[in-house]
Amino acid sequence: MKIDKLKLLTLMLSLSLATGCSVVELDTPEQISVASPVGTPATEAELFASLTNEDSREWQALTFQLEGLQGFQSCRLDDTFIFFDDGTYRYDGGEVLCGGADDARVKTGLWEINFDNLELTFDRGTSLESVARLAGLENNRMELRGQVEIFGQFLDIQGIYEYVN
Repeated sequence: MKIDKLKLLTLMLSLSLATGCSVVELDTPEQISVASPVGTPATEAELFASLTNEDSREWQALTFQLEGLQGFQSCRLDDTFIFFDDGTYRYDGGEVLCGGADDARVKTGLWEINFDNLELTFDRGTSLESVARLAGLENNRMELRGQVEIFGQFLDIQGIYEYVN
């Protein structure tokens, strides 16, 4: 009889834990077709001017893809970056948040260019440091590629952004 009570207690505990926890679901990615920009500026000064408009420039996400998902995450499509010419940035996660600790509404920090590798480094030397490679910049669009750590695993990300101002 003790074994049956133990099994019953284990089953009840398992069920209560299972119902008390929930899996965060990602929204269903949208199928959006946006052509990747090609080309890159010839000099670091041209890249800097393209990103900042020699003061500040706001970039809005047109696409955002996370490795392993088909299509684009719609919760990222209202995200914006503002690059300021003093080496600071402002990231706004928009009204529609993806729901994760990394999706804070507004983040600010420092950014810098590694022109030789066509990389943008955000928050160098901090726990938030991340690097994005400029895959293309053409007219008013840029494509950034990088990696993000989710649950101890690094996943590739890719986004195409268009400047607002």
